[in-house]
Amino acid sequence: MEMSIYKFRVLLESEEDIFRDIEIKSTQTFDDLHQIILASYGFDNSQMAAFNVSNDDWEKGQEITLFDMQLDDNASEKPLVMADTVINNHITGVGTHLLYSYDFLNMRNFYIELMEITVKADPKAFYPRVVYTQGEAPVQKADMTEMSEEDMANELLKD
Repeated sequence: MEMSIYKFRVLLESEEDIFRDIEIKSTQTFDDLHQIILASYGFDNSQMAAFNVSNDDWEKGQEITLFDMQLDDNASEKPLVMADTVINNHITGVGTHLLYSYDFLNMRNFYIELMEITVKADPKAFYPRVVYTQGEAPVQKADMTEMSEEDMANELLKD
């Protein structure tokens, strides 16, 4: 399996243009991509997340989850788990789309597109890496479980 470098544009759904360009080895996993997205936006690892392979109209296809949460062991299709799923097994070429959802309570949605495939890795670089940043990421909302009842009520009323 030949290793290439994939350059993804990871656009946060928001009023402003907030995105990160991320380079990652094609042989790395979706968990590696998940971790660098969180780090590049300053979000912590306390929330659930999932990728969906998508078409050009951004319709959700195959889901790749953080954990195997399948309750039915007899189901015909085993869910894909980020840590076990290699990127180049599901990303076929430039222009391929992914949807990434993080923090299902506050629903942060990201639109991801494969912008470029490079055959040679930079031998001095550590992958994955952020190669371009535009826009300030919003502050991650506090986890409701760590808030007082009054703070939680204020947070809910604010929305």
